[in-house]
Amino acid sequence: MASGEILLVTTPEPASITDSYSLLKALNRHPRFSNEDTQVKIIANKVESPNEGNMLFNKLNSVVNRYLKIPIVYLGAIPQDSQLTRAVMQQMPVCIQAPASKSSAAYEMIAAGLLNPEKSKNVPKRGMTAFFSHIITGKR
Repeated sequence: MASGEILLVTTPEPASITDSYSLLKALNRHPRFSNEDTQVKIIANKVESPNEGNMLFNKLNSVVNRYLKIPIVYLGAIPQDSQLTRAVMQQMPVCIQAPASKSSAAYEMIAAGLLNPEKSKNVPKRGMTAFFSHIITGKR
């Protein structure tokens, strides 16, 4: 059974952005991916600031919209954080190791976004759902 959500974690590094685009391009060619219920959600990892995460998403979204026509949703960013590095080295979840850290707060915010169906409510519909939605509402 295929998932209705794809979580794609990427970093600001050029190779990571290229890999993310390449993965979406390959998925877009797969017949099961074209299912109208599939939503691609992006998480920016190892960012220096929330603004860098937004810029990363906007850059990826621009290219994906232009060439692949796949709607993607931004879930949030995980900051580069020494507490996260320490937790990884100790093989412990950062939310347990350092619950007050910036990265822990970011993970909690992303988890809340995943649990909140309103967060992804405005994802454009695809396939027959888009066709009937356009006819009924006049909107795309």
